[in-house]
Amino acid sequence: MNISLLQWLCCPFCAGNLNPCGTDQIEGELEYDILTCHCGRYPIVAGIPVLKRGAIGTARQTADDVTGLIKSGRYREALLSVILPPPPAGPALAPAWMQSLPSVRGINRLKRLAHQRASRRWREQAAAFLTDPGDQVTACDLLDFYYHRSGFKMTNAYDYFAFRFGQPRHLVALSFTSLIHTPRKPILDLACGYGHITRSLVRRAKGQPVIGADPNFIGLYVAKTFIAPEAEYVCCVTDASLPFRNGSFSTAFCSDAFHLFINKATCFRELKRLTHENGLIMLVGLCNALSKYPYAGEPLSPEGYQGLLADMPHCLVPDRAVLTRYLQKQGPPLARSSEIGRLAYEPTLSVVASHRHEVFQDYGSFQDWPHAEGRLGLNPLYTEERRDGLGNLHLRRTFPTAWYEEHNAECKQYLPEAVSVDSKVLSHLAQGERTPEVEKLIEQCVVLGMPARYR
Repeated sequence: MNISLLQWLCCPFCAGNLNPCGTDQIEGELEYDILTCHCGRYPIVAGIPVLKRGAIGTARQTADDVTGLIKSGRYREALLSVILPPPPAGPALAPAWMQSLPSVRGINRLKRLAHQRASRRWREQAAAFLTDPGDQVTACDLLDFYYHRSGFKMTNAYDYFAFRFGQPRHLVALSFTSLIHTPRKPILDLACGYGHITRSLVRRAKGQPVIGADPNFIGLYVAKTFIAPEAEYVCCVTDASLPFRNGSFSTAFCSDAFHLFINKATCFRELKRLTHENGLIMLVGLCNALSKYPYAGEPLSPEGYQGLLADMPHCLVPDRAVLTRYLQKQGPPLARSSEIGRLAYEPTLSVVASHRHEVFQDYGSFQDWPHAEGRLGLNPLYTEERRDGLGNLHLRRTFPTAWYEEHNAECKQYLPEAVSVDSKVLSHLAQGERTPEVEKLIEQCVVLGMPARYR
C-alpha cells in the first residue's frame, strides 16, 4: 500500500482519519502495519488494508487477531491467517489404496489418522506455495489451488474466473470502461474480485490511482500479485459505509456484482457521495429479477433498478445490445434508456448514472479492441486438436462444463468452433507482432490480451 492512499481513506465506522503505526514502512510503502482511528485498529496485510470487522479470510481470524500477529512481527502468519484455505475434506488426502478399503471401525480410524497426517503436510506445502509462489506460478495456478485442490472445491468458480477475459460479460464491462477519458481523480472498482476489470481501469486512468475494493481478501491478494499490481486495494464490506472520503473518485465502477448486494440503496448513496456532482457511476452486468439466473443474489427488476436511480440522470440498457455493438468494435448505446417493457425479457442489464449530460450518447468505434490490451495469447477456451507437419495448429472451442456453456452461450456468436493458426502467425503472436492475421484472430476473440503471469 502506498502511503499516499491514506489521503482518500477514512474509517467506515466513525469516518475518522486512519493513522499508520509505522511498523513496516519502506520508501512510502506500507506492507505490514496497523491503522488506528477513534474507534478501532485495522491491519495492513501484504500491502492491503483490511477495514472491516468480524471474520477475515478463510480461517475466521478477526481484525484483532491479525493486528496482534503484525504487532509481534509475525508477518507470514498474518498473511496465512487470511489466505490459507481449508484442506480437502474427509479421507480425500489419505492414500488411494487406503480410501478403497472397507469402512469398518479399525480401518476408519487408520483413515482418519492418515488424513490428519496428510492434512498437516498439505498445510505446510500450501503455506509455502501461497507465501512464496516463485516466478513460474501464475494467477490461474492459484485459482486452481483454491477451487480444485482445497476444501472449497468449486469448479464453477474456477471456470468463472480463469476463463473470464474472453467471456461475454467481460466484453460488456470492457465496453463501459471506454467511457473513461482523462479522469481528474482516482477510479474506484467496487467488488473488484480478482482484478480482471481493475487491470483495464488502470489503463484508462491515465496516471490517476485506481483502487479496487472487495470483502474477499484472497481475490485482492491475487489481483495485487498477478493481475493488476499497479492498482491499490482495500478489503472492506462493499454494500455498507465505504472507507473513502467524500468526493474522492471521478468514476465508480462495479461489474457483475451489484445485484449480489443486499443493501443496494446504501451502496448507491455511498457511490453518489464518493463521486459528487461531476462523477460517473457505472453498474454493469446487473441480473434481472424477472429472468432466472444462477447465483443471481438479490437482483431487482428493471423497474426496481430504475427506482433506485430515480434522483440521478441515468441510462439503463440491456447487456445484449452492448455486446452486439462491442463485436462491431463500437461503444455502448447510451443516448436513451431502453423501454422498461422490453427490458423485462433481458437476463442482464447495465446502468450509467451521471450529472454530466454529455455522457449520454451512442459511442462510436474503439481505437483498438479493449480485449487486446496486454500480452497477446490464445483464448484458453481453445484446445489443441493436432499440429500438422508444417507446424500449423488446429484448435477447437471447448467449454469446460455444460454449465459454463449454458451460461456463456453468447460466446458462440463470436468464437468460431474450429480454427487453424498458421505456424508463422504463431511466431508473430509469440513476438507480440500485430500482423493482419493476428488482427483477424483478435477480432474473433481467438486471441486475447492477458497479464504476463495469468496462465
